Amino acid sequence: MSDEWVSYIAVGSMIVFAFGIVTLNAFRRRKEVPPPLASNDRKLYRLWRSDPDAYQRQYGQLDEQYRQAQNEKKRANSN
Repeated sequence: MSDEWVSYIAVGSMIVFAFGIVTLNAFRRRKEVPPPLASNDRKLYRLWRSDPDAYQRQYGQLDEQYRQAQNEKKRANSN
């Protein structure tokens, strides 16, 4: 009977450990704010997560142009 409980406790602790890691990663990912192009494209998001400097060199100017266009669009719609 005690061997059975030990195996239940071991399996239960492994399950809690695995779901704990997944949950913590999900909370971390929820807090981050990716650049506009990376938020809509999985390839760019992975590049931004793995090497933010390389992403900035390649797509930083495009992100800035996108932000400017969005700001102009908001100003045009508010008038």
